[in-house]
Amino acid sequence: MKQFLFCLFILLVHSTSAQFFRLEGTLSNVKLDDQIGQVTVFSLPDSSLVKGSYLDSSYFSFLVPVQDGSEFYAKFKFFGYSDTLIAFTQEDSVVNLGMFNLEKNMNLETVEVVYREPTFERTMDGVQVNVEGTTLETLDNLFEVLKASPRLMSPDDETIEIIGKGVPLILIDRQAIISIDELKAVPADMIEKIEIITNPSAKYRAQGRGSGVIEVYTKNFRLQGYNMNINANGGFNTQLKPTGRLGLGLSLKKSKFSMNAYAMCNYRSSNSFGFRNTVVTDSTDRTTAYNYEDENWSIWQHFSVKSAYQINDRQKLTAGLSGGGSVYNASGNSIEMYYMADELSTTKDQNSNSQSSWLNNRAFLNYILETDTNKSNLEVNLNYQLKIRESNSTYLSSFLNAGTSNISNYDIRNENRNRPNVGELRVTYEHIFDTTGWKLSAGGAYSIIFNGMRFDQSNLIDGDWVIDPEYSNSYDYIEQIGSAFTEVTKNWKSVSARFGLTAEYTDLDGYSNSLSKQFIDSTYVMLFPSASVMINPWKNFSMTFRYNSGINRPSFSNYDPFVRVQDSLSIEYGNPYLRPAVYYSGGVSFDFFYKYNFSFDYTYRDNSVSTLVFIDSNFVTNSTPWNSDNDQELNAYISLPLKTKWMSGWNSIWMSYSMAQFTPEFEREDFTYFTFGLWSNINFYLPGDFTITNRLHASRWGSETFLGNFRASWGIRVTKKMLDNNLRIFAEVQDIVPPKNKNERFANNYYSYSESQYAFTSFKLGIYYKFGRLKQDARIKESESGQSGRL
Repeated sequence: MKQFLFCLFILLVHSTSAQFFRLEGTLSNVKLDDQIGQVTVFSLPDSSLVKGSYLDSSYFSFLVPVQDGSEFYAKFKFFGYSDTLIAFTQEDSVVNLGMFNLEKNMNLETVEVVYREPTFERTMDGVQVNVEGTTLETLDNLFEVLKASPRLMSPDDETIEIIGKGVPLILIDRQAIISIDELKAVPADMIEKIEIITNPSAKYRAQGRGSGVIEVYTKNFRLQGYNMNINANGGFNTQLKPTGRLGLGLSLKKSKFSMNAYAMCNYRSSNSFGFRNTVVTDSTDRTTAYNYEDENWSIWQHFSVKSAYQINDRQKLTAGLSGGGSVYNASGNSIEMYYMADELSTTKDQNSNSQSSWLNNRAFLNYILETDTNKSNLEVNLNYQLKIRESNSTYLSSFLNAGTSNISNYDIRNENRNRPNVGELRVTYEHIFDTTGWKLSAGGAYSIIFNGMRFDQSNLIDGDWVIDPEYSNSYDYIEQIGSAFTEVTKNWKSVSARFGLTAEYTDLDGYSNSLSKQFIDSTYVMLFPSASVMINPWKNFSMTFRYNSGINRPSFSNYDPFVRVQDSLSIEYGNPYLRPAVYYSGGVSFDFFYKYNFSFDYTYRDNSVSTLVFIDSNFVTNSTPWNSDNDQELNAYISLPLKTKWMSGWNSIWMSYSMAQFTPEFEREDFTYFTFGLWSNINFYLPGDFTITNRLHASRWGSETFLGNFRASWGIRVTKKMLDNNLRIFAEVQDIVPPKNKNERFANNYYSYSESQYAFTSFKLGIYYKFGRLKQDARIKESESGQSGRL
């Protein structure tokens, strides 16, 4: 027995020594007094972070994890001294750097972070995207960063979806967005990191979490002093449509107070064209042929101020105020021909002009209190958002009767106004039970939405626009949601488990002023369990099993039954009897070497909200939201990160098999479809501080109503760093092979095929410059190094 224990001890010692090496040395000229220094170890050649430690004595000795390579460098930081870099090679279990000096230098000019963050990191809940310190921060805005992130896709260049999940819940600094337009108003270089959470915990609200969660965190400022940056870019596409951007940023910190401020303005112009052929599938033998072209431009701006105050070592208060707005203008021309039994019946010639503007203001207040030395904490978050959106669309249509040659006109103008006010209070407590591996989380939230909407339709009479009260509408809507959750997490040596339960109370109240009646009055309570278990049977392999559930409530406009005439042959109306869709999802992931990942997921959605669309006997397209029976998805996802001396990146492949089942109202058979895609983002590091970024997205997208063709978007960016990375200049080519969209659309009583193009090869030049005067904090009161017990 003693021999067995001795052999086991020798094996454990050998295993430990094989995984770590010891780094030691002596600082000869540093007088520590009551300050604490820092040493950080990075691997070469890509400067990835390996280990960090505090120094509270001139002699240091600590363990460093063994990496694939043997080349490293250590960075030493002490108040009053310049940062010192020492390169070394790990050839033995102990590396001694000997005795060396640090150069005195009290003030620091703009500090350059000499290491490069890994752009993408696999986590238990999904993928973390590091924007700060990576090539992603040189993109235009948050929307572009999300499109360049793994597991995300923009099928129409207007929305963001998690592959195999759908449209996710998106939060910026813990605030949920209302519109996708908000993503285009947040500058990329204002973002610190993004968490793409495909396995959300119970702390997230059930609305939308069944489709995943995206958490966006903007930057916090850590060094004393100030830092400013100026960035600008501009370009054009092969259609000679220009784009441009100008941004200014300021970061400062004084004592316990820090602030980040940013302002930017963008201009974009583009055009599109295409055609659509439609066949009505009933017995009437009708077809249509449609051609269109349009041009549009937009201007949007954004400002943000985020400040934090460190009350003491355990309390922090963060507040933020941001706002943005946009002006959009589009004009187009279309011709549509209507056939009866292959004979031309009517030709519609339409000119349209659309104008829209939105203004989005938000504020938040966040308080964090650490309640013990185990990092247990109480977090209180208060959010408020006011959004103003107005649109004005004019349709001038003329109809030529092929049989009589008579011409009739139908001219309308639609004006729409929305004023949603959103308030939310969220409280979360997380208790960590010492070193036992147990963690208990609990909390609750209350949110309320007030929205007043108005829709006015006007007819052109004798050259004047006159409001038609019969087709004008307004309504008031109130949505209240209260939730409570609890979650237990336990970490063992090789197993981690998390179980949670969320309860949500929903109250909906909608009143149509035009119809003089309440069109929705609904109250319900639902429970949503979640669970995940991660098993690490071996050092470089882990398995994660997960289960989640959530809800997708229809938006308030989907409930309003009032008929809205969009143009002469298109009408929409809401459905006050819509039910919320409920999601149930389960899956398993396999991770190898903490890098490579294979994931499989199955999702069942009950009462999915789809669209009931049909063409009536007068060629008028009627559209209303409707609950289908269910839809199911089986997804497979493979991620393959790359890392060598001269390149790093992330590649992924995904496949999805889906089936939608409809209720009798749709008059459609069950519909199955297969989608797939390839996503690649690779950085090549060249001599002379040049970086080449290659991005390739190729996919076939689809849903229960349409199937798209396989299309690819390919872009290359070359970045040159100068002045210790204070100045960056880049040149970019996007959509090198312009994608063309070919879609098949399936509806209740018709089928259509369309082709269009809205993306063209574009060229862009940009510059980024930062400057400032920074210095480190003079005092660090507490050591966590464990090297000595004198503090």
